[in-house]
Amino acid sequence: MQYVLYLTTFVFLLFQLLYTILPLFISKVKKLDNSLDEKSLSVLVPAFNEELTIKNCLDAMDGLNYGKHEIIIVNDGSRDRTFDKLQELLDLRVNYRKPNQRLKYKRVRGFYQSSLYPHIYVLDKLNGGKADSLNAGIDYADADIVITLDADSMLETNSLKYVNQYFHDPSIIALGGTVKIVQGAVKQDGVIKETFTGQGIVKSQMISYIHSFYVRKLTQSAFNSIVVISGAFGAFYKDLMYEVNGFRSTVGEDIDITLKIHEYIKANKLKKRLVFAPEAVCYTECPEDMKNFYKQRIRWQKAFVDCIMIYWSKLSKSFGLGISIFFAIDGFILGTLTAFTTIFHLIDAIFSGTNLIGAMLLFLLTMLINAMQLGVSFLLCKKYGSHFSLWDYTKMFLFSQYELFTYRLVLLYINIVGTFKYFDNDNGWGFVERKGVASISQNAATSSR
Repeated sequence: MQYVLYLTTFVFLLFQLLYTILPLFISKVKKLDNSLDEKSLSVLVPAFNEELTIKNCLDAMDGLNYGKHEIIIVNDGSRDRTFDKLQELLDLRVNYRKPNQRLKYKRVRGFYQSSLYPHIYVLDKLNGGKADSLNAGIDYADADIVITLDADSMLETNSLKYVNQYFHDPSIIALGGTVKIVQGAVKQDGVIKETFTGQGIVKSQMISYIHSFYVRKLTQSAFNSIVVISGAFGAFYKDLMYEVNGFRSTVGEDIDITLKIHEYIKANKLKKRLVFAPEAVCYTECPEDMKNFYKQRIRWQKAFVDCIMIYWSKLSKSFGLGISIFFAIDGFILGTLTAFTTIFHLIDAIFSGTNLIGAMLLFLLTMLINAMQLGVSFLLCKKYGSHFSLWDYTKMFLFSQYELFTYRLVLLYINIVGTFKYFDNDNGWGFVERKGVASISQNAATSSR
């Protein structure tokens, strides 16, 4: 077991070195090119019991700087007033658009168009889960490219412009945008200002999201090895979704569809890429208490284990080398397996009194690497247009060191519990309560949808 610890520590340090250095050299901010022809985009928003958040999502569509797009809200048999809220906000009328009937999903009860905003539609269907809702949305979508959002996702003004710009590269068939925490954001005079504020659990997630997107996804994108295109903001060619048979009904449809696309690329020997588009931004409401944070992260861990069970045996033959390495080593070995070995060695060091010096050195090294990576992620966060103040970055850095002793240990525990709970066969929405009180549109001037 001791040798396993040494080996995983060595591999861990190699990956962290890669995540620390590479983003500094590959980060290049795209200048928005407004002269490009607009590709048709269908924005799909699956919604289940989202009466508190759906208005924020729609409000954020107010100022979108894009013409050739439609928005399809998929009401997945909500048990609250989600559909009534949509009716109030949009003044819905029956629309007789026919689906392509190329994907499977629960029965659709009705397809409606807003009489106030003609490019906004509502698809009302029986409850089938998020993947089922996305498949229905894809089948009804009228555009060449489909964008998937969560119901609490709020798009930044130029996000669709950047999606369009990336898809003008013929090698790109799917992309993921940057997801930020909305609790620390507010729009003032057309500019979104961000502050490091809120409860500790919210602050921890702010730091986690900044690090995940500006360091990890940027690095994985360079190797065409993105492990997951976030369900909060992803974009795909619609025909590609048909080729891979859409989303699988599972606890983690976003990681599964990402791996299915990688598998499709390898099987058909395509020179295509999945990329991270840091300039395309959306905001999401994160859990504000431990109960809902626990539920969300347990679901994420179960989703990862589910894909390990399905794809592990065919990694070497069905996937490229890059995605195999990042998924198997960085994702599974370092992200899941080491949670168990770390707990084992911590307990052993505490109760036996041996290896205490080694454990302390390893912890100090982890703190140093964590500090370096966060410094890089904050630098890139500013480079890509975030408006945190210098004092906010300082507070984030200091909080991140405290976080190592608190929320990081909670995540370690959740990784272990989530791995075991995968086998309870609960693949539902994993609904996380949201308050719907945070929005990037609160102080924005109203414009027509």
